[in-house]
Amino acid sequence: MSDSRKHHTSPRGPWNNWPLQRIFHTITGLVLIFFTVVLVLGVRQYLLYNQCRQAVTAGDRLLFQFTTIKDHLNESLVQEQEINLRNLGDELQLLDKEVGLLSADILVPEGLKSLLPSRVDLIGLEVQLRAIQEHPRDKSDETVALVRALGGINVGLQQFRFGLGDHTQRILIGLHKIIAGALGLIVVLSCTLLYLLNHSLAAPMLALCRLPGSTVDARHCSLNALHAQIERLRISPDASGDTAAFPDVAAEDLHQKAHRYRCIALGIVGVELASELTNRLNGILNYTQTLIDVEGKEEGGQLRTDILPLLVHEENKAAELVGILQRVGHWQPTRPSSISLLRLFHQVGQLLEKPLRAESITLELPGENRFEALVPAGDLWLVLLTLIDQGRRGLKQGTTASQSARLIRITAEAGSGNHPLSLHLSNSSGTWVAGDPSLWPDRPFCTQLLQLHQAQLQEQDNDTHLSLTIALPGRNSVA
Repeated sequence: MSDSRKHHTSPRGPWNNWPLQRIFHTITGLVLIFFTVVLVLGVRQYLLYNQCRQAVTAGDRLLFQFTTIKDHLNESLVQEQEINLRNLGDELQLLDKEVGLLSADILVPEGLKSLLPSRVDLIGLEVQLRAIQEHPRDKSDETVALVRALGGINVGLQQFRFGLGDHTQRILIGLHKIIAGALGLIVVLSCTLLYLLNHSLAAPMLALCRLPGSTVDARHCSLNALHAQIERLRISPDASGDTAAFPDVAAEDLHQKAHRYRCIALGIVGVELASELTNRLNGILNYTQTLIDVEGKEEGGQLRTDILPLLVHEENKAAELVGILQRVGHWQPTRPSSISLLRLFHQVGQLLEKPLRAESITLELPGENRFEALVPAGDLWLVLLTLIDQGRRGLKQGTTASQSARLIRITAEAGSGNHPLSLHLSNSSGTWVAGDPSLWPDRPFCTQLLQLHQAQLQEQDNDTHLSLTIALPGRNSVA
C-alpha cells in the first residue's frame, strides 16, 4: 500500500469527501435538470413558432383582402361603374374583425398596431363612397380623396406586414440563440463533471490495481480486472490480501461461492448433455424393446447376440454422461479427494468437443496420462470449465485469430517440488475474456480456490499472448 501512496496523492476538492452515491446522484440529477430545461425551451420554441406563424398569416390575409377591395374600388371609380354598397359594407366589417384580432394579439407590438386601419377609417371609406354614388357629377375631388385614402391604408398594411415579419423573426432567432446557448452550457457542464469525476476516481482505481496480490499490471487494468480485485479484497478479511489471520472464514467463503458456481456449472453442463443423454436413453429403450419383441422367435438368439453389445455400449455411454454431472458437482469437505486426469480429459472432450466444433473451435487435450491430481474433482472441473469458457470468448472477440485456426490447447508437463504436474492452457488468440460474473468465476477467484488445495494458477504474458498454467499436487496412479 505504501507503493501506491508514492504514486498517488489524494485529490483536492469539496466533493472528495462526499459519499460516492451522493456524487453519482448529484451528477445524474444535474444532467436531467439540464435536459429538462432544453426540452421546456424546445416546447416553448414550437408553441411560439405556431403563434408567430398564425399572426403573420393573419397579416397576409388582411393585406390581401384590403388590396382586393382597393383594386376593385379603383377600377369601378375609373370606369364609373356602380358599386354594391351592401357587399362592400360586409367586406369592410370582415376587415374590421381581422384588424381587431390582430390588435388583440400579444405578439403584435404597440408600435405596429398604429399602422392598422381603425374602424373610423373603414367607416369613412364607406361614407365617401356612398356620397360619390349618390352624386356622381362634380365629385372628382371626393374621388381623388377616396383613392388617396385607399392607397394610404394599403401602404400602412404593407408596412405592418413587413414590420410584423421582422418582429416575429427576431423573437424566434432570440429564443433559438437561448436554446443553443443552453445546449452549449449543458455540454460544458457535462464535460466538466466528467472531467472532475475522472480526475477524482481514475487515480484511486488505478491505485487499487497496483495493490499487492493483483494479477494484472496497472497498464492493463480493465473493468473486469478491477472487479476481480475488488472481489478478491471483499473475500479476503485482511486489506492486503493475506488470509492467514482468518483462514477458516476465508476458506468457508470461498467454498460457499465455489458451491454456487458449481451449481450454475451443473445447469450449463446439463444443457450441453441433455440432447446427448436423451439420444442414449432412447437407444437403450429401443434396444430393450427389440429384445422383448424377439423373445421366443426363431431368429431371437442371433438378434440377441447382435443387440446386446449395442445395448451395453449405450448403457456405458449414458453412465459416462451421468458421471460427468456427478464429477462436476463433486466435493468432499471432510476428507482429501483426488481425480484421474486421464478420465477428466476424456470426459471434458465428451462434453465440450461438439459445442466448440459448432463454433469452429478445436479443443486439443492431453493424451495418455496416469497422473492423479489431489484436488477435489468439482473444484478442478469448475476451474477448467471457467478457463476454457474464457478462452472461447477470447477467440470469439480476438482480432488476431483467423476463422480457420481457432484453437484451445491444454498440454500436461512435468512439474517440480510440491507440484509434480503442470497443465498449460493456451489459445490461438492469446486472450482470455471473463464471462458473466453471475455465471462464471473470474481468474483471481480460481487462483484462490486452487490455493486452498495447494495448487496454483499462474499467468504468462509476453505482451502479445497470454497463457495460463495450473500447477497441481498429486501422484502417479496405479495402473
